[in-house]
Amino acid sequence: MKKNVFKKIFNLTWLILAALLTFTACEDDEDTDDEIVLDGIYIMGDATALDSYNTTGRFAVTRNEVLNDDYNDGIINEDDRPTLYEKYIALSATGTFKIKHVAGSVKKQYGPGTDFALVALADRINDEPKDEDFWRGSYTESTTEFSVPEDGLYHVVIDTELQKVVVARVVWGVIGAATPEGWGTATPLTASAFDKNTMTFTKTEMELRGGDWKFRYSNGWKIVLDTLVDLGGGKKGVNVNTNFGGAVNAIIAGGANIVNAAPGVYTITMTWTLADGHSATATKTADLPLTNWTGVICDAVGTGVSADNANAIVPDPSGWAWGNKLLADGAPVKVGDIYTWTWSNMVIEANEGFKLRTENGVAPPSGGANFDAGLDVVDHTASSANVDPATSGDLKVSVKGTYDIVLTIDAGNNDTKKIVITEGK
Repeated sequence: MKKNVFKKIFNLTWLILAALLTFTACEDDEDTDDEIVLDGIYIMGDATALDSYNTTGRFAVTRNEVLNDDYNDGIINEDDRPTLYEKYIALSATGTFKIKHVAGSVKKQYGPGTDFALVALADRINDEPKDEDFWRGSYTESTTEFSVPEDGLYHVVIDTELQKVVVARVVWGVIGAATPEGWGTATPLTASAFDKNTMTFTKTEMELRGGDWKFRYSNGWKIVLDTLVDLGGGKKGVNVNTNFGGAVNAIIAGGANIVNAAPGVYTITMTWTLADGHSATATKTADLPLTNWTGVICDAVGTGVSADNANAIVPDPSGWAWGNKLLADGAPVKVGDIYTWTWSNMVIEANEGFKLRTENGVAPPSGGANFDAGLDVVDHTASSANVDPATSGDLKVSVKGTYDIVLTIDAGNNDTKKIVITEGK
């Protein structure tokens, strides 16, 4: 009898335990919003690869582009704005996504405000993306979710002080003096098939010459969230970078220009993964053919180009819109692999900058490639003592006067450039 009682108690105990385990399991399956998560802002939803809070969906604090110092002082987070967050993420047009803010035990969901809308091309501020759509406006605490009209990689930005949000479609490209189109426009990279976890943007057989360049998306440098916030030191506003620089193997939003010291034909990739964000490669696959600079027209441009020059074009009509423009004396003279352009008796203003470039800062229709050249290629030993002795930046002289300028490019030596500036006679 005692044995039967014990057996019944034992069986009952297991039934109770099983019921408790089942109840606990059901609670875990159903609980998504009450779990303990790190403070921060998160993105999730069926438009993404995330259906709940996940560290891979957590936004990161980012820098205010208005204070961008290209990391020249080496202080990586100096210009971070504590209320400005960003997240690059692949979004599908067949679903929606939500933005959630966690602060301790308080969880809030944000949705689009009444003014959140597509930014028309005519309404985009200078240097904002031109090739792809982006949306900007306020957000509000709401269960209404966000959506996009096209599958792709997107840049989602939120500022909790301004209570503004941006959603921008991302198609990466490369731009700079080393690239075929120079600083005028980006060369687009081709996107891989849409994938919520990883996407790659690639350009093969690309001629990358000596000089500097950067990654930027959708042909823009930044997106503006505000123009009035007083940052001190005469600076105002809040912008987010839409470009990456620094180094190919260590790209940084808004970083310094990437310098290409090995001209050649390259395969360039920009890869995004949900787990790790962006990484890039630039793999040289061949040497460049010798450049044919025959017939390429060059100009001098900047505030240092005096309007006193008889043939000065005032003001500079190119996209640079910088000071005045003066064409070289003519097409280059070729001796062997060396091409030479001259500006004879050019009047230069004191302590004002200028550069030498392919005309209007764009690639010539045939032969050559876009470039702009400054103090970094000046032969100071052969030049006037009036020339700024610095080894980077814009060309400058300390005394207004008439000068002769000679620009040479050695096509047989990776298009090495040299500038000599002497006082006119």
